[in-house]
Amino acid sequence: MGENVALGIDVGTTRIKAEVVGLDASELHCESALTPWQQRADGTQADLDELADVAVAVATAAADWAQAAGHKVVSIGVTGMAETGALLDAHSRPLAPAFAWHHTLGDPVRGQEALGRQHFMLTTGRDCSISPSIIKLDMLRQRGHRFTPGQRWLNIPDYIAWRLCGVQAAEISTSSRTGLVDIAARTWWDEALEFLGAGRWLLPGELAPGGTLLGRTLPSLPASLQHANVGTGGHDHPVGALAAGDSLPGFLGLSLGTAEAQVRIITPDLTPEAIITVVKGGGTVDWHPLGDRWTVLGALPTGITLARLATLLGCETVADRMALSRAALDCPDPGPELHLDNVTFDGFDLRGITGGVSRPAVWRRAVEELVGDSSALMARMEAVLGPYAHAAAFGGWLNDPLVSQVRRAQLGPDAVMASVLEPGAVGAAMLAAWAAREIVSPPGWSQS
Repeated sequence: MGENVALGIDVGTTRIKAEVVGLDASELHCESALTPWQQRADGTQADLDELADVAVAVATAAADWAQAAGHKVVSIGVTGMAETGALLDAHSRPLAPAFAWHHTLGDPVRGQEALGRQHFMLTTGRDCSISPSIIKLDMLRQRGHRFTPGQRWLNIPDYIAWRLCGVQAAEISTSSRTGLVDIAARTWWDEALEFLGAGRWLLPGELAPGGTLLGRTLPSLPASLQHANVGTGGHDHPVGALAAGDSLPGFLGLSLGTAEAQVRIITPDLTPEAIITVVKGGGTVDWHPLGDRWTVLGALPTGITLARLATLLGCETVADRMALSRAALDCPDPGPELHLDNVTFDGFDLRGITGGVSRPAVWRRAVEELVGDSSALMARMEAVLGPYAHAAAFGGWLNDPLVSQVRRAQLGPDAVMASVLEPGAVGAAMLAAWAAREIVSPPGWSQS
């Protein structure tokens, strides 16, 4: 007997996933495809039409499975990466590619000089570095682009939602990471828009919480996607934390994907001094998808570094990497001479390799070093926010035996090692089901 189900789409850095989710948050079926990045001279980017086509194709495959199983997709939510976005013209055609959130060719010094670095930190809750969307938009302006009324900027999850239902919105948690939001005022920052030579017309209205109903899917979509309600999702890390833990202040979630994200949920009342300290310590302060609390998020290149190292060590498949990790479980510590250096989202150095060092030893040393960096960031955030009350880890890297073992030691015996396979997609699906009133409230989540 079929049932009503939700569909969650997660536009991730590595893969785009679409998961069929029961209204009890059970994971029923997942489809995925590689995120279609292109490596160009002007940085990592994606063609917006191709990105949307892949997302719709993956969603269609998942919805087709649901239909074949006798289920009906009644709601669709979209989550994904932040900072990356879509710049559209007055006819909703792309004006530029989608630059990866870790794109490095922008010039943050221009923003720091024009807006003031500390003023930027205090207003937006983040440093004026390469990541925020404002730096990518300013890069386009430096290349000759001029923003004019009729043009529109959409965060990537909001762009995909628009391609599904034809309604444009600005979800609050992804918008918080653009560098264009005054977090204390909970609205767009006019001074930053003026720096770009733009106005609020560049953005699709006021900030909307995750779980806001946008409308029904377009009749031009494949039959299995039609007649579903589309809702806003939000930034993949806090949306995934919703699925794997809860949303109460005092919660710490470790999102272990391509990037490691430490997600602390807090009440929206940090002092200006505390905001500056958080940002200088490597964190950001954002509005949570639920729209009534803040997220302090710290990001580290843990997953992408381990993926690069696995390739360097000859692991061509996930099975190869799992075998290496199991061998590393009982491998002795090779000592501090072997270590990673200059670890960034762009790459790393590996030092101290000698003739007697084994591949499992290298893997073990790298995992322990990277988790040590994670613990150091956690301690800097605790110095400002106080200790967390409860914790959960989630994401694909928990499937790695050594990573799972070291993370358990890091968080302690009371932490939850969440078994949810695609937390971002599950969280987005349940937010959409909640928006469409298919469920009273997402199971296990606190809305107050």
